[in-house]
Amino acid sequence: MRLALAHLAKRESLRELLQALRPLAQEARERGAGLLLLPELVLGKREDPGLPQALRELAEEAGLLLLAGHLAEGKNRLQAFPQGPTYAKLHLYRAEGEEGDEGLSPGERPVLLPWKGQVFGLALCYDLDFPELFRAYALKGAKGFLVGAAWPREYAELLEVLARARAAENQAYLFLASRADTGSPSLFVAPDGQVLGRREEEGLLIAEPDWGFLEAYRKKYPLLRHRREDLYRLW
Repeated sequence: MRLALAHLAKRESLRELLQALRPLAQEARERGAGLLLLPELVLGKREDPGLPQALRELAEEAGLLLLAGHLAEGKNRLQAFPQGPTYAKLHLYRAEGEEGDEGLSPGERPVLLPWKGQVFGLALCYDLDFPELFRAYALKGAKGFLVGAAWPREYAELLEVLARARAAENQAYLFLASRADTGSPSLFVAPDGQVLGRREEEGLLIAEPDWGFLEAYRKKYPLLRHRREDLYRLW
């Protein structure tokens, strides 16, 4: 199984986005990937009603499962094309003096994506700060996390810390596609927290998870089974 992570800057129009995506989708297929993950808010904080149909057609044309971060109906979404679930960002970033998710509505539930015999949890950017979401995914059977991001350059080191922590504490693969204009990298992280791939310029990062390694690692270090949830309540 191969996945392609697009390290892509936001585009100012749907036409410009499609011009950038078509060669990336073709390259992803040529390199053996069946899934192409795009970053958060690929058109910035602009809604384009034509985007879903355009990405649906592109995904069908390329023979890929395409996940794209975009704004729709006032929500920051990560949507699967040509068909599949839609995740709406649960944790909205609102920090004084910084651009974030002002004016948007939060999602209402976590979303799992079954694909090719594996289960993936979906997330966006600031969600990485909340380990509870990723633990909930792991307890529901997720062995991978698909994350789109537009993480500011000044916090790039924190992004890597959080990505590695979310992968390691749940013994799952984490696939992170970042917006190139933010200055933060796209990452492919192993279940033991090791960074297996990184991209910092526009283009594709190809990720090939080893599910056998994941199973062996979980068997040797059964963190999820060693949890003592009955002791974690203080009252």
